[in-house]
Amino acid sequence: MGKLNDFKIMGIKLPMYLIMFVIVAFAMGTGGLGSDVLSTMVYLALLGGILYEIGDRIPIFNKWIGGGAMLAIMFPSWMVYMDMIPEQYVESAVLFYDTISWQTLYICMLMAGSLLMIERKTLIRSLVRYIPTVCAGIVTAAIFGIGAGMIMGYSIPELMTFYVLPIMGGGNGAGAIPMSQIYEQVTGGNKDGYYSAALAILTLANTLCIIVGALLNGIGNKLKWSTGDGTQLMRKSAGDDGGDKEDELPKATMSDIASTIGYVGVIYAVSLIFAKVLLPDIAGIPIHQYAYFVVFLALANIFKLIPPENKSGIKTFTRFISRPLGAMGFAGIGIVMTDWGEFVGAISLQNLVICLAVVIGAVVGTAICGWFVGFYPVDSAITAGLCMANRGGGGDLVVLGAANRMELMSYAAISSRLGGGLVLVLAGIVFSVLY
Repeated sequence: MGKLNDFKIMGIKLPMYLIMFVIVAFAMGTGGLGSDVLSTMVYLALLGGILYEIGDRIPIFNKWIGGGAMLAIMFPSWMVYMDMIPEQYVESAVLFYDTISWQTLYICMLMAGSLLMIERKTLIRSLVRYIPTVCAGIVTAAIFGIGAGMIMGYSIPELMTFYVLPIMGGGNGAGAIPMSQIYEQVTGGNKDGYYSAALAILTLANTLCIIVGALLNGIGNKLKWSTGDGTQLMRKSAGDDGGDKEDELPKATMSDIASTIGYVGVIYAVSLIFAKVLLPDIAGIPIHQYAYFVVFLALANIFKLIPPENKSGIKTFTRFISRPLGAMGFAGIGIVMTDWGEFVGAISLQNLVICLAVVIGAVVGTAICGWFVGFYPVDSAITAGLCMANRGGGGDLVVLGAANRMELMSYAAISSRLGGGLVLVLAGIVFSVLY
């Protein structure tokens, strides 16, 4: 009893946590809980927190199937499917997570906290080597996917159009949606029909990425030489200073932590200006604000535009928002972005085999290429491979959470955004050639 009393979830002792959970559940069941931001945050935090703790303690599941992150996403999704969460609170989660866009804050803070903490020389070296690694993953994903699909009687145009390109296209908003528009423009086919088919396949592939990410984390735990323990991408080599180490930073004050909103917010604002006003597309391909955000964060780091004390504040703020509040974000993803019925409907032996082949192809290509350019193969496969094959920004959160690699979010963003942009260019070419 003493041990249970000392056990904490989100910093709250278990008996008090359970009392709070029951109060909020009762308030939701009676319709007494509000739909405001605070009410939404508390129910997502309490639901996600307890599921995350349970998932991290289920044997096998916690090591190989995604653990707490997976359970905190899929169980709320199933609850929505079963109408166990009242509609008003599903809508409040959509308002908080999607409309107000907690997801944007969460992703931007993770990217800032990881990219700004990388030693500038290491950052320059890793970015130069990262894009070729992403391209290698696209090639091997196509080879594996086409090979598996042709064995089952599918044609190359079907496999490229409805499997490889949607899976490797950078997610939903910046991937499947613009890809469906390119499909309609180039082929004359119906974009809505293409989008529905692509989204179902993408959802299945995203879940496979989560599982494979957890498996890769398990492999990394067994083979220490294959990973930088989730904190660094580059291996040590002769003549350099090793991995992605942080600069020595002073201890952050409260003012330094508060400066995070200013620095990160302004960099994001500049990214939006470029994405929506100055340079929204290059050669007809739309460029997402996250792609610009990664570029400007990298420039801020390379040219030392942010003082050390403020970088320390960003680091502290990021750790708070990603770790204690991470479960809340995962519950929101489950309710808002993960359609249980859509996922179940996409499951068939053929789809499962082809999607798995594409995902494995992305992993193999990025692991091998990553090793040759100086990356740890497990971390390279997760960031350059799985984060290309998942469901965009939200998928990056889940995959990195399941793989225990949240500190590599900046590289995941490069995969989803810049890599996804490359695939959109490829889609226009492929559709033109095949149709």
